[in-house]
Amino acid sequence: MPPLLDRHRTAQARAPVRPRPGIDRTDQVSTGVVLLHGKWDQAPFAIAALTDALTAAGHRWRLPTLPWALRRLYDASFDTALDQIADEAAALRHAGCTRVILCGHSLGACAALATAVHRGGVDGLILLAPGHFPERLAADGHTAASLSIAKQALANGRGQTRMPLIDVHQGRPRQLRIRPDHYLSYFAPEGAAAWPDNCRRLPAPLPMLWLAERSDGAAPPGIDYAFRQAGAHPASRWLQLDATHHALPAQAIDTVLDWLPPQHGQSDHDRHR
Repeated sequence: MPPLLDRHRTAQARAPVRPRPGIDRTDQVSTGVVLLHGKWDQAPFAIAALTDALTAAGHRWRLPTLPWALRRLYDASFDTALDQIADEAAALRHAGCTRVILCGHSLGACAALATAVHRGGVDGLILLAPGHFPERLAADGHTAASLSIAKQALANGRGQTRMPLIDVHQGRPRQLRIRPDHYLSYFAPEGAAAWPDNCRRLPAPLPMLWLAERSDGAAPPGIDYAFRQAGAHPASRWLQLDATHHALPAQAIDTVLDWLPPQHGQSDHDRHR
């Protein structure tokens, strides 16, 4: 597991944030944020633009390197990645955080939602320029042939043998050498990464900040595609920012900090247990 990136120093507080409806304010809460980078990204990750601001606001954070980083290219399954993210969230709780938020960019946003559904134990989601929609990639024909090849390889006992399979990022296809079993865990349209299904399967309404990009690249899905499939929470927001896919985390700093609750109030995780 990557080392803990502790930036827990005390800094000057920002202006008070207006309390969000539906969240109690009776107990002291320390907020931790697990930052999840995007597809094919490399250090310094685009989502790292948030780290200094989170530290200054008094929030703890962790930024692991995940299997879809450029230097890894799916060397572990999606399920393994969800376990890693759940471990990062648990480490923040062990460090004293009573509220843990998953903040993901691109494929990291997909993994944040999937972790909340399939692992639980989180109090909110921040989804920045959400990406990697396996159900759309398959329906549009981008991954259909590779899915068939991967399924056949798995049936023939070659699921752990790397082979050329298609990935797509922001409309750009790229052939990568990936294990078929790993490929299916990320790209199966009915798998753990499917967006609408995951939004519908959230066990309880979670506060969710969904920030979509407004750019000339691949068109992001609208508010009805997945966001409105989740249970309504009074603090949930869907916004579109004038930013490219890669630049959105840096453009979203103020929006993210204004949405995050101040360092007091009862954890949604505690209230729903």
